Amino acid sequence: MSYRIAICDDSPQDAQFVQSILDRWAAVRGITFRVEHFPSAESFLFRYEEDKAWDILLLDIEMGEMDGVSMAKQVRRENETVQFVFITGYSDYIA
Repeated sequence: MSYRIAICDDSPQDAQFVQSILDRWAAVRGITFRVEHFPSAESFLFRYEEDKAWDILLLDIEMGEMDGVSMAKQVRRENETVQFVFITGYSDYIA
């Protein structure tokens, strides 16, 4: 099975770090995937309106205008199968 994954993070360095973890995870398990990077929730949602076939969304919690949690709520209203993974560098959100 091949997964379609989006990384939504306003920090290019953090997005690359997440990509490297994803690459190692997939290599160990023999999983294939296609990944696209988005610098904001809004840029992902614009793309999502054209194509809703995503398996996993890796979302930064704090991004520009719209945060990852708000974006996930919007996507979840119409897509019950997509999986969300929230990413943060802030310990306040971990619990």
